[in-house]
Amino acid sequence: MAKKIVVLDGEWNRPENRFKYCEALEDGNILFFPTTPFDFPQEEISFLLQQKQGGSALRKNIAYKPHVDQITNHETRDAIAAEKLKDILRSYSHRVSAFLQAVLEPYSKSWKLDYASFRPFQEKGRKLRLRARNDLLHVDAFPTRPLHGARILRFFTNINPTENRSWATSKGFAQLAQEFAQEISVPQSVDYGLKGRLTRKVMQFLQSTIVKVPLRSPYDAFMLKMHHFMKENCRFQESAPKDYWEFPPGSCWAVFTDQVSHAALAGQYALEQTFLIHPSALLCPEKSPVSVLERLSGRNLVNPELLEQVFA
Repeated sequence: MAKKIVVLDGEWNRPENRFKYCEALEDGNILFFPTTPFDFPQEEISFLLQQKQGGSALRKNIAYKPHVDQITNHETRDAIAAEKLKDILRSYSHRVSAFLQAVLEPYSKSWKLDYASFRPFQEKGRKLRLRARNDLLHVDAFPTRPLHGARILRFFTNINPTENRSWATSKGFAQLAQEFAQEISVPQSVDYGLKGRLTRKVMQFLQSTIVKVPLRSPYDAFMLKMHHFMKENCRFQESAPKDYWEFPPGSCWAVFTDQVSHAALAGQYALEQTFLIHPSALLCPEKSPVSVLERLSGRNLVNPELLEQVFA
């Protein structure tokens, strides 16, 4: 079960703590910052709080894609407001990255900066299809962007001026995989034979065309099944042991969401920045989900060449 590791103001400046924080994250814990540890102008926060949710409760979170400098899922017809929103999310992404480059130095030399998101919706009672619900315990997996063993590290900020963001966490991935591997079924090893190579070539060709077909490794296939299985398993959702966490206004937290089973139970107005962590940067790679699965199954579940393409 996850623990909350409180990082007090200024502690992150001590070089000896940087490896300690990485190790705590890889142990399946939550790094918690009681106050926002970088400059975040109130004018920017106020602008975000004024953004409307839009007409559809099914609309996704607003995403900022740093590699193309674009925002998606924003419905405003005001071009000036849209540009300002993009500027704020870009600035948030830069500030988080600059801060964590020092705090999590072992990761920063090889990580990939992934999407940032603004989450303006109230999580409690939000009407979403079952597999998209955030208030059900799950581990993260990307359905359309396979990671081939890369880790998902997420940094959150609660900008709500009055309301906590409420989470629940349960068992870590190693224990969940041990319990559910037979029900979910671990896929076969990566096929390095002629058939496997040809299949990957065809999939890569399709990806280069208008037909976007995810080229999933056996590991990615399992993680996506695990994500769906957990959310659809009413018995697990009801009976799994849970710890409950409150993240007050202005606080931040970081967690490997592919390892820590978690659910966002309540809260509105949060920001999040995702980092993809290369397995070679991990201090304890044997604790990563892909290593856990490969030991459990005795199979090779990722192709190193495709992993490197994630970070290209």
